Amino acid sequence: MFLLTGTTIRRTIVIGRQYLGIGVALALLLSLILLLATGRHGGTAFQTTFPLELPLFAVTGSMGGLMTFTSDRTKGVFEYLIAYGVGPRRLFANGLVATSAVATIILGLTLGVGLTAAVADRVSLAENLFKAIAFYTVPMSFAGALFISTVGMIWSSLSTPRTGINSPLGIAPMVGVAPIILVLIVAESAPSSEYYYITGGAAAMIVAAVVLLLALSARLMGRERFISPL
Repeated sequence: MFLLTGTTIRRTIVIGRQYLGIGVALALLLSLILLLATGRHGGTAFQTTFPLELPLFAVTGSMGGLMTFTSDRTKGVFEYLIAYGVGPRRLFANGLVATSAVATIILGLTLGVGLTAAVADRVSLAENLFKAIAFYTVPMSFAGALFISTVGMIWSSLSTPRTGINSPLGIAPMVGVAPIILVLIVAESAPSSEYYYITGGAAAMIVAAVVLLLALSARLMGRERFISPL
């Protein structure tokens, strides 16, 4: 299992390198733009916007996990793995672990570089910034990435290969970004004392939905769904 997962993570980084690069680059560009505005806003622009926007880039950048899953199914890799006794649940879980690894890379790079640049720019980092990172940025990034990966893998397993917006890879980014934006809108409209209860609770609900979908799909989906349709 560990060998398979490690190989999948490495392949996910290679196959999804364009999404990974775009996610990191856009997040770092955002931090630079916000820091340039710091002089006029006393650091408020960076500290209020940077942690709220990062989940969008983490979700986009983690698409490599779904790309690898879809590619393996299309090319018949799963037929080989199933022949050696690998079950559907393990195939799904393997894809989710790879997705989480890529999301971790994106968050680690963007938070590390962004916060370091803010300190170098003499921005006084407030407690609210770290609370936003801990209770919104990190949980919503992983929740959104895992959600799009799960939905995309199930969709890919149930459908025939297609390209464009009608494919799992075409629609998945919007599926992952939508709950993040919705949660942010709801939390911003609620009293400040309830903000992190809403964001944390929403992230927990999304992860619970991922676990439920994983359990149901592995139980109800036959092995033939993982056979290459080509």
